Amino acid sequence: MPGKFRLIILAGLTLISFNAFSQEMLGISNSNFAGNMGMGLNPSLFVGSPYLQELNIISADFFVDNDYAFIKRRSRFITKSLTGESIPEERFGDYYNSKTKNAYSSVFVRGPSFIQNKEKFSWGVHTALRSAVSATDVPFHTAKFIKEGFDFIPQHDQDWESTPFRSAAMLWGELGGTYGRKIYEERNKKYLAAAVTLKLIAGFDGFYAKVDEFDYRLPNSDTLIMYDVTAEYAHAMEDQSEGFKKPLALRGYGFGVDLGLTYYRGKIHGSGDCNKSAEILKKYKYRVGLSLIDAGLVMFRNDAKLFSFENASAVWPGIDTVKFPTIMDLDTTLSNQFFNDPGKSQTGDKFDIYLPTALSLQFDYCLAPKFYANATWVQAVPLSKYAIVRSSQIAVSARYETRRFEVTVPLTFYEYTTPHLGLAFRYRFFVIGTDRLGSYTGLWDTTGMDLFFGFKWNWCEKGGKRGNPNCPAYSN
Repeated sequence: MPGKFRLIILAGLTLISFNAFSQEMLGISNSNFAGNMGMGLNPSLFVGSPYLQELNIISADFFVDNDYAFIKRRSRFITKSLTGESIPEERFGDYYNSKTKNAYSSVFVRGPSFIQNKEKFSWGVHTALRSAVSATDVPFHTAKFIKEGFDFIPQHDQDWESTPFRSAAMLWGELGGTYGRKIYEERNKKYLAAAVTLKLIAGFDGFYAKVDEFDYRLPNSDTLIMYDVTAEYAHAMEDQSEGFKKPLALRGYGFGVDLGLTYYRGKIHGSGDCNKSAEILKKYKYRVGLSLIDAGLVMFRNDAKLFSFENASAVWPGIDTVKFPTIMDLDTTLSNQFFNDPGKSQTGDKFDIYLPTALSLQFDYCLAPKFYANATWVQAVPLSKYAIVRSSQIAVSARYETRRFEVTVPLTFYEYTTPHLGLAFRYRFFVIGTDRLGSYTGLWDTTGMDLFFGFKWNWCEKGGKRGNPNCPAYSN
C-alpha cells in the first residue's frame, strides 16, 4: 500500500484519533487555584475560590491516546520528534487480539479568559480554539490492515465481518460565559455551589464516518472484495486541490453547555483569606463535585457533503496503488468504485456533529493543611451516533497546594484499564504538567502523550498591588 494512501486512512481512523479536550488536565483541574483551567471539568469549582479575580492569558492542552498501537520503550520518541527524526517502523508495535480498538485525540487552546468571584455568586467569560478526533470500536483486523498495509499475509484469503464502528473529527472555536452561585449555605461551614457555562460555537472543519456493515476479503495484497457495505460519511472542509487558503472559514455553527454542582463540607472560616495564616488552615474537610460537560452540537451547512452506501458491493483491483491527494478525490473514487458514477454516492449537503459529552464525578479530601487526595471519574456519554466520543477514565491523585506553589501526582486509568502516571507544577503565574509522564521517560511502551501548560494571573483583592504580601503572585 503506498505511503500516501496509508497515511490518509490512518489519519482518518486512528493516527489523528490517538481523546483535546489531557484531555482533562487532571494534574491541575482539581486544584483550588485551577481557575479557568478547571472550568472544563466542572464549572462550579470556581465558585467561592480563594481569589477574587483571575485572568487566563493563554493555556493549552495536547492529548492523544489509544488502546491498539504503541511505540516501544527506549525509542527516544520525544527527542526524535523534536529533532524531526523518523522513528523506525520496527519500533512500532500493536496489541493484536480480538478486541475492538479505540482512539482519542484533542487539542484545547484557551485564549484570553476572565473570572470574577463574589461572596454569593461568580461569573466568567472564555475564548477557546479546540479540535478533537475519535475512533471507536474499530475491528482488530481492520486496524491491522491500516497499520501494516494490505500486504499483511496472515489475514489474506479470509472472510472478515466487521461489527459497527465509527470515527468523527472537528475543529471549532468557542465563546462562552459562566455563571455560578451558592444555592445552599449553612453557618459558613458547608455549602452547595452550582454553575452553568453556555457556549456559542463556530465550526471550521468537520468529518464523520459511520460503518454499520463491512464484510470483505483480500485474496491478495492488490485486490479488495467487498460483499456488503452499509456506511455513510460526511465532511465540511476546504478543497485542498488549491492548497489551504481558508483554514478557519466558518462552515458551521452550534452551541454547548456545561453544568456543575460542588458540595463543600467542613469549610473553615478564614481558610480562603489572602494571608500567610490562611495557609495553615484546612480549606475544607472534603468536597464532592458532579458535572455534565460538553453537551451540544455543531451544524455544518457550508461546504458540507454527505455520502451514503446501502448494501453496496464491489471488487477493487489495484487497491494497493490507489492514491487520494485530496478528500474530494476520495469522494469521486469511492462513488465510481461502487456506482460507476462520480457523484451518485452524495445524498446530502448538511450534517451535524455532537461534542464529546461526558459525565464526571470528583471527590477531594483535605488530609492536612496544604495536602489533598483526589479521585476523579470521567465517563463518556455520546448523545448521538454522530458524536466525537470522549475517552473514559478514572484517576486518583495526591497534591501539595499553597497559594504560590503546587505539585500534583495523578495516576490515571485510560478506559479504566491502562495506568498512566503524571506530574504537574504550578508556580505563581505558570502551570505545566502531563498526565502521561511515561511518554517522556521512555521507560515504558507509549500508547499516547499529553502536555498542558498555562500562563494566568489571579488576585486576592481587587487591584492587587505589586509587592503586596496578600497578592498570590508575591505571597510566600
